[in-house]
Amino acid sequence: MTQLRFAQISDVHISARGDMFDMLSGRATDFFQATVAELNQQSGLDFVLFTGDFMVEASHAELAQVQAVLQTLQKPYYVVPGNHDRREADSPDGLTRHDFARLFNPQYADRPTTPELQAGYWSVALGPDVQLIGLDSIRDEDWGGVIDSPQLAWLEQELAAHADKLVIVATHHPLHKLAPMDDHPAWNKFVCSNGPAVMALLNRHPQVKLVLTGHHHVTRADQWGDRLHLAGPALCIYPCAYRTLQLNRQADDQWQVAWQTHPAADEDTLVEARELVLDNWINRAGLEPILVEEYAQIALGSPFDRTGQIEA
Repeated sequence: MTQLRFAQISDVHISARGDMFDMLSGRATDFFQATVAELNQQSGLDFVLFTGDFMVEASHAELAQVQAVLQTLQKPYYVVPGNHDRREADSPDGLTRHDFARLFNPQYADRPTTPELQAGYWSVALGPDVQLIGLDSIRDEDWGGVIDSPQLAWLEQELAAHADKLVIVATHHPLHKLAPMDDHPAWNKFVCSNGPAVMALLNRHPQVKLVLTGHHHVTRADQWGDRLHLAGPALCIYPCAYRTLQLNRQADDQWQVAWQTHPAADEDTLVEARELVLDNWINRAGLEPILVEEYAQIALGSPFDRTGQIEA
């Protein structure tokens, strides 16, 4: 394989209860349908990667809306679970973590069946020289993330088995801090709690060239040595966008990685979405306005965060 082109969609947040908090979740199905229709028109697109949070409450009604849109997608797709893709621990209704994994993980039969263990991780070959690994970072007790010990051991073995390939890793929770609010005591669950340990594992495997995440609702591109970390914007939260990526293998066996961010809503809706973010984080969450303004800028991303290219 010398060329690969795909899309990353994150944090769709479909809800039957309308717009909530900082989310245009009542319009998420419309954004999702329009984005899928755009992707169906792209003949050179190899697959679509979803990095978590199809839903808000993981109800069966929300799942039905997700599945109805996915049935129209004419591309192969892969899914990692998000914290909103399972019901709350004290709720008797909706999907459990294992229910979601059973639906969207093609390798679920190989995963632990114990309820407290993660089961949404998988690994697929995208050809002879690229491996895509999806991780399960969600936990039941809250909206934070972790990669549990059995999964970490599996990941180490999986990376060792594919040392001769370019490896792409996808997970819902970012592995490192992306914004000042990550240090706020009440809002410090945007980053995987054992992110440093996962990063250290990845550092031992230089073939991992690309890490794709969601959850934080920001548009970020960070380089860690020869590895690129791309945090994806949310589809129904400002800036209401998704990404396409292209990987090209060069004659010297180096890889060129290019990415582009695409709006999923019109300009008037983006203005509304931004105001909703500011109102939610200032008036509901009680954060300082200057901190929230900075967060909105990070969510939009710099020109390099939105569209860029590196050699890996």
